[in-house]
Amino acid sequence: MDYNEYQQWMTDLGSGYSSIRPLGEGGMGTLYQAHKDSLDVDVVIKRVKQKFKGRLDERAEANILKTLKHKYLPRIYDVIESPSGYVYTIMDLIEGENMQKYVTSHGPVGQKLAYRWACQLCEVIAYLHSQVPPILHCDIKPSNIMITPNGDICLIDFNTSLVFSKGVLAIGATPGYAAPEQYTRPVDTVPGGGVNDETLPLDGTMPLRGYGSAAAYQNAASSTGSSANYSATAAMATGAGGYGTISKRTDVYGIGATLYFAVTGNAPAHSLKEVRPITTYKLKLSRSFQSILTRAMQKRQEDRFCDAQEMLRALQDIHAIDGRYKSVVFGQRMVAVFSVLLAIAGGVTIGLGVQRIGVERYSAYDSLVRKGRTAGENLQFDEAEKALDEAIAIYDDQLEAYVEKAVLLYRQGRYQECLDAVENARSRDLKYYSSQSAANLYCVGAEANYALGDYASAVTMYQSAIQFAPRVSQYYQELATAQLQLGDFSSAEETLSQMAQAIPGSEQSSDYFIVEGEIARRSGDLESALYDAREAIAASTDDDPEQRARAYRLAADVCTEMGDDALDDEIHLLELGLSELPDSYYNVLGGPLAEAYIRQANATGSDTGRRNALEIYQKMQENGNTSLEVRLNTAMLQYQLKSFADAETTLEALVQDYPKDYRVFMWLAFVKGELAAQKSSPNYAETRNDGQQAQQLYKEAQASGVYDPQMEELNRMMLNYWK
Repeated sequence: MDYNEYQQWMTDLGSGYSSIRPLGEGGMGTLYQAHKDSLDVDVVIKRVKQKFKGRLDERAEANILKTLKHKYLPRIYDVIESPSGYVYTIMDLIEGENMQKYVTSHGPVGQKLAYRWACQLCEVIAYLHSQVPPILHCDIKPSNIMITPNGDICLIDFNTSLVFSKGVLAIGATPGYAAPEQYTRPVDTVPGGGVNDETLPLDGTMPLRGYGSAAAYQNAASSTGSSANYSATAAMATGAGGYGTISKRTDVYGIGATLYFAVTGNAPAHSLKEVRPITTYKLKLSRSFQSILTRAMQKRQEDRFCDAQEMLRALQDIHAIDGRYKSVVFGQRMVAVFSVLLAIAGGVTIGLGVQRIGVERYSAYDSLVRKGRTAGENLQFDEAEKALDEAIAIYDDQLEAYVEKAVLLYRQGRYQECLDAVENARSRDLKYYSSQSAANLYCVGAEANYALGDYASAVTMYQSAIQFAPRVSQYYQELATAQLQLGDFSSAEETLSQMAQAIPGSEQSSDYFIVEGEIARRSGDLESALYDAREAIAASTDDDPEQRARAYRLAADVCTEMGDDALDDEIHLLELGLSELPDSYYNVLGGPLAEAYIRQANATGSDTGRRNALEIYQKMQENGNTSLEVRLNTAMLQYQLKSFADAETTLEALVQDYPKDYRVFMWLAFVKGELAAQKSSPNYAETRNDGQQAQQLYKEAQASGVYDPQMEELNRMMLNYWK
């Protein structure tokens, strides 16, 4: 740093920093590394360029960032606005390299690592959104995400963040990773009080649209170089742009765009132009994972996840979605396209009768159905829905377009809309359709009902699907599964009998054995259930890992119910399953295996099982499962293994994410009590504070019928020891 810059630094921040050195230019300022002498820590300081100062004044509430605490956020020590016009953000120095550099040097990442980063990003953004009022980051991109030496993410650079409340405007973002609603701004007014929008040719940061007045745009110029007329309000701009004001869904887009870069190595489009579909890269990603990323990056906000928490739930359910998705769409490939029946110019022969249909009109319908199907397969949902609606408008009495639309809605998790589409088709006077198309319609309706927990309706629709396609084994399996959810064992057994009669050889399929084993388990015949589960494992193939995972999970559940005598078998089966299945199934079988290890430790008195269980839970977190139960179990095992400092770190992070769960404070009190007892002069003040918080929250839980004997031990410690 030169003399003038150093003098500016000393004037603004004083002499409390040493070892100052520039790190480079950011989108809106200069980065420095320094040592904060008073705390004896290395920090990063971002000095925002003076020309952005006027925009930053629009977010005086940004000081709230100093109160944030999350494991995927740096600690922000201070936000200082100096008299000279600069704004300084002082935060922790995060070791590692940013995602931009990581992917550039190592190449695109696979699903395992991308999934882990996706869950972590959603978790930390959900934490920001949960603040009161919500905090939006507004500039999520690879260069703002550090990859730490242990492979976790850390979200940095909050100079464009804002507290999302009326009257606050966003101030900047990065082209390519910004949501469509961030690209347009009012350029000039038009007759009648409206505004024209334009897409800015961006190369760094850009003004964004938000609530309130358009004053934040005062420093911007139009793409033509002329001064803009900023008399229009942001609300007026909203109507012109068509994509709405910024919201939590804006950050969802940033998450999707960042992960898009991580798996492809390419940045998304730098304007409102269409982003290249992720499916065109031919990546080794599951269909559901691609669908989640695609949904996050939809142009229209209403088509994205409503917030990061919803996206996180979809990610955590990805394996179940992958499995059940197959039963919805596999039959679509079995349906012939009607256009192959065109034989005579001016007409076609369809179904049981002969109908004269104009070639051009039908050809247009057929082309739109094909277009919708292809766009749906490529996760281009807007384009697919538009094409299918146009097809239905041409012929509202043919089934194919209705089926494709229902499947399209199911893929997006829009289950009620999917059911509406199914009922719309059933209400029509349909003339031309194949039996398999009708079966597909009822199948997707059944799965939508199942997803919504309406098992009775799922049963009815699966029965209808079987009537039209009686030789599809998956229909019988899912029908029986829904019947078991209702506790109707006899009907499930009858379904298996029907399956055996309709499909020769099905008695030896994995589908059959899984259902038969589940019936036996629920009926109390555990020996038969375990036999069936083993047969299901043997009958499953590498081409269908979902079925194999279901078989291994069934076997493990049966062993659990058999008790300690089957514990070694349970552990062996789960270890074998994890070795045979792709890494993406670690979270499916990891939890049961960890629980089995804990039971082994309790039975033998050895800590080996606890150490094995701890390793499993840590690997599950590495694979993106950062749920409360997984992290809490991690802390409990660390406590039992006397790794009290590690347990404290785990629980302190949980306090920030789950401040209303008594169990977090209960275990934190136990841990701090042990740490205090190790000192020559124990001080239990913090221990008692956490214990009292646990007691207060537990009273609220008791009102809902919760009873926890561990709380009795906590109360005893509070009365007798922690004084």
